[in-house]
Amino acid sequence: MSDAPIGVFDSGVGGVSVLKACLDVLPSENFVYLADRSGMPYGNKTHEEIEKRVELCVQTLQSEGVKAIVAACNTATNVGIASLRKKYDMPFVGLEPAVKPAAENCGRGNILVLLTPLTAAQEKFKKLKEKYDNGRLIIAPQENLAEEVEEHIDDYRALKKPVYDVLRRYKNVEGVVLGCTHYVFLRPIVEEFYGGRIKIFDGNDGAARRLKSVLESDKLLSCGLRRSLKFIVI
Repeated sequence: MSDAPIGVFDSGVGGVSVLKACLDVLPSENFVYLADRSGMPYGNKTHEEIEKRVELCVQTLQSEGVKAIVAACNTATNVGIASLRKKYDMPFVGLEPAVKPAAENCGRGNILVLLTPLTAAQEKFKKLKEKYDNGRLIIAPQENLAEEVEEHIDDYRALKKPVYDVLRRYKNVEGVVLGCTHYVFLRPIVEEFYGGRIKIFDGNDGAARRLKSVLESDKLLSCGLRRSLKFIVI
C-alpha cells in the first residue's frame, strides 16, 4: 500500500479530463497534475521534441514523489511511453484512441476518428487501425484543434465554429472517436452537431481503469482517504 501521489501530465488542460476519470475510479488516491503549457501542442512537434518534453514532465513529477505516472495524452503515449517504462522503475499508464470500443459498439456505419497529425502518423496507431478497421474508419488528423481548445476552454461559442467546420465534412457517421484528450471537452458540441444520433468514444475511462488494475497488481493502492490534489504548470 502507498499514499504517495499519482502523477498525471499532458501538454495543457486536455489531460484534466483524464484526471477526472482517475478521480472517479480511484477516490482514495492523491494526485499531482502537470500541465506542460510551454510545450503545447504536442501533436505538431517532432518525435525528438516530444521525447524531451515528456522527459521533463516525468522528472518534474518524480520530484513530487509520485508512485505512478499517467501520460494523459495520446501523442505522448505513442511517442514515448515504451522508453519511459524501460528507463524508470515505476508504473506508467498511457492512452490510445478508443478505436477498439468504437468498432465493437458501432454497427455498419462509418466511424470518424479525430486525432492529432503525429498520433495518426505513429506506427502504434497504424497497427491499431489495421486491427480494427474494416473499411469504416475515417481518420481525420486536426492541425490546430487542440490549440483552439487550450485557448478557448471556457468559451463554447468560440469553439463551436471550428468544430462545426470540421464535422460538416463528415455528416454520415455512426460514431466519433475523440482521439486527443483536449477533444474530450468538445463532446457537447459534437453531440449538438449530430443531434444526439451518434455514439462518442474516448479513452479516458479505460486509462483510469487500467491505472487501478496496475496499482492493485503492484500493491500500490492508497490505504487512506484522499488528502491532496496538486496542479503544476511548466
